Amino acid sequence: MDGELVTAIAATMVSAVATGYAAMQAHIAKGAARSAEAQVALLLRQIEGEEADRFEARGPQFSIEAAHTDESDVNVPRGKLVVKQDSGPPLSSVTVSAIGSGVEGMRGAYDPDSGHSDYLWEQSIDIGPMAAGGTHDVYVDLDYHTHRTRIQLSLVPGPHRRHLAAWRRRTSRAAARPAARARPDGARMSGFTGPI
Repeated sequence: MDGELVTAIAATMVSAVATGYAAMQAHIAKGAARSAEAQVALLLRQIEGEEADRFEARGPQFSIEAAHTDESDVNVPRGKLVVKQDSGPPLSSVTVSAIGSGVEGMRGAYDPDSGHSDYLWEQSIDIGPMAAGGTHDVYVDLDYHTHRTRIQLSLVPGPHRRHLAAWRRRTSRAAARPAARARPDGARMSGFTGPI
């Protein structure tokens, strides 16, 4: 064999091995790139989730301070709930809706021509602006035979400053006929407003 031929064959073999090695390194690099892309995507989702959690935590928190069944309107009993904004930024509006056993609807605007009641039933009502520490009375019309029920309120605060997303909150409380209490003369009187 000729020295030049051996050199050419050796060079070809070295070149083939180098090409195979380069292909293997390229495959490993592509896998590493895919892995890095997946890690970046995971990190972005995690950051978005943390931002959503921070936004949610900064949002308003509500509670129901008091709830009872008011039967002073002889046509339709109603649940009277006192909604309190426990924390969060001041809100330009809060929309409230209610669900529960015996719930007919939210007590809306006064309308003496409505037939069964002097008020319209609404799916939801806007109770106006609220701020931390503020309270608002909410009235929920109940079925005629309902004297005790658990009412769940859904509260949707209106947009606050530059936030485009709305916070959604749910809170519930049992509304029952208040217990009778003694009058100063010793007679029993009911806890709800209206005639005894």
